[in-house]
This record gives sequence, C-alpha cells and structure tokens, in this order.
Amino acid sequence: MPAAKTKSNGKAQLIRDLKSGTFAPLYIISGEESYLKEHYLRELKQKVVDPTFSDFNLLEFEGKGLTPEQLTEAIDSYPAMSEKKLIIVTDFDLFKPPAGFADVLPGMLGDLPDYVCLVFYFDVLEGKPDKRTKLYKTLEKTACFADFAHQEEHELVAWIERRVRALGCTIAPEDASYLIFLCGNSMTNLAGELEKAAAHSTTGEVKKYIIDAVCSPVLDAVVFDLTDAITAGKFDRAVSLVGDLIAQKNNEVMIFTTITRHIQRLYAAKLCAEARGGEKQLMEMIGSKSPYYARQIQNAARRVPLSWLRGAASLCAQTDSALKGSAVDRQKQIELTLLTMATTLKEAKA
Repeated sequence: MPAAKTKSNGKAQLIRDLKSGTFAPLYIISGEESYLKEHYLRELKQKVVDPTFSDFNLLEFEGKGLTPEQLTEAIDSYPAMSEKKLIIVTDFDLFKPPAGFADVLPGMLGDLPDYVCLVFYFDVLEGKPDKRTKLYKTLEKTACFADFAHQEEHELVAWIERRVRALGCTIAPEDASYLIFLCGNSMTNLAGELEKAAAHSTTGEVKKYIIDAVCSPVLDAVVFDLTDAITAGKFDRAVSLVGDLIAQKNNEVMIFTTITRHIQRLYAAKLCAEARGGEKQLMEMIGSKSPYYARQIQNAARRVPLSWLRGAASLCAQTDSALKGSAVDRQKQIELTLLTMATTLKEAKA
C-alpha cells in the first residue's frame, strides 16, 4: 500500500486530492464547521465513486453498533467495476473504540488495500485525536487528518460576498462582518440567514437594516445588546431581553453564563486599553477571531468605568454560584443582578 501523502495541513491535502483525483487510503474528517465537513464529504462521494455502481462501492456505517467483522468485510471485499470503493464510518470513537476493536484497528488501518478509501467522519462526536495511543502512531503514517474549524472572519466575509452574489445581490464587507457578529460564525446558519436577507432586499443590496429586520441573532449578540442596555441606563430593555431569551427556551444558567462571559470580555477590553494594547492583543485575551467583534467590545468598554466592570465581574461570579447551587427563581435572580449592575453604574457615573 502506498504511503498517504498527508500532513501538516490535512484539510489542504484533502482539497488537493479532490482536485487531482488521487486519494489517500484513509481520511479522518472532524471539526466544528459542519458546513465544510458536509461539503467535502459530498465531494468525496462524487469523486471516488461512480454513481452507476454506488450501491456496491459506497458503504456507510454508523459508529455505534459497528462490529470488527462488518468493517473487516467492507475493507476486504473488492469494488465492483471500479478501481476504488468508499467506506464512510460516522461517529466512531477511534481512540476509545468498542470492545473487540482495540487490538485489530492498528493492523487494519495501517495496511489498507489500494482499492479502499476509508473515511472516519465525526458529526456529533468531537473526533479529537489522542496522540498518546498506539493507534495514533499508526494513523500518523497512513491517515489524512482533515479538521474543519470555524473560518477566520476574513474568510467568512469573502465567502458571504460570493454567496450573496450567487443569490443575485451584493453586500458590503462591513455589513458581512455585522452579519457574522449578529448570527454567529456557523456557515450552515449563515447560509440560511443570507437567503432570508437576500429575499427581502428590494435594491439588490443586503444592508444592515435588512439584516436587523429579518435575521435571527445568536445568544452572544442578544447578550451584547442586553449589556449595552444596562450601560445606557435602559434597565427595562435589558429585563425584556432576558424574558425573550427564556421564552425562546434558552436555559437560564446558559443565559447568565453568556452575560458573565461578556462582562469578563468588557473588563479585558478595558484593561487592554489602559495598557495601550492593540486589537490583536485584545482578540487573544477574549478568545475571538473577529476584529469586528473586538472593535465592538472596545467601543462598549469605553463607556463604563473600570471600577464598575471589576464589581460587575465579581457580582456575576456570585450570581453564577447561586444559580447553580440552589432552587432560586432563576429569572428573578438574573433580573436582580442586572438591577444591581444598573444601580451601581449610575452611582459610579454620578
């Protein structure tokens, strides 16, 4: 069996293989960006398997319930009227395999026949490799690890612009960045939101006001708005947003965890500004890949005193403990914390 041409960047290798038509014997496809994972899995199906003989040469298994005998038989059987067969196994935990697999996997995956293209596809399971295992040492030599993380903001902006053009519209880069800020960085979700926005454009342009009118914000974006309401002295608006989130079946603890994280990021932005740190440093501090988001956090942090942010962060920690540790009325507890934040901010600005 020829050695796999993997490596340092398995995602790029998979894309090159799809273009050249020369495939590795083993691909491990994982990562948080489902849109790209699904896209390249479809590409593999189209390029490796002749649809005329797909009933014979495309074998798909769920990891749960798969037996060593089933996988061995799939690998050992020859393709019909084709040079290659494609075997796809979804959500099989390679590094904590079911009974019966641990001893056979290294030998099986280390010497795949030339006619096999085997894919371990991680949909629900994370698929993070355990580099301490014997199996990983085998896979290092034979497998192409294609990990699809969420795209960087500039990559997403370029993709959004292409996607909008395909829908017969245009979008400005700044509005594309705002869409990511509002709707998150999942390409699957963004694709649906773009279709809604394009369908509502009467001018051929997807503008911010259209995005605000028809697109659904993610929790982080709502919490940003909620915290802005507190810092602007609009307590009723903040409470209304909490009620809306709970009505949408968001868990109260998750809502408040997001509020806490946002306060911590504002605090980090304030400290970064006082230390004369730049945008890149702030992005590292808050764990964000988005320059647009970092700028929004910076702008919001300028409007509040450092002392208030320090106290708000401490208050959030206390409330978080109360929400998780007792049978309190969680919605009222969150509202009380927001009221305390609003009151102390008014005093701090007085």
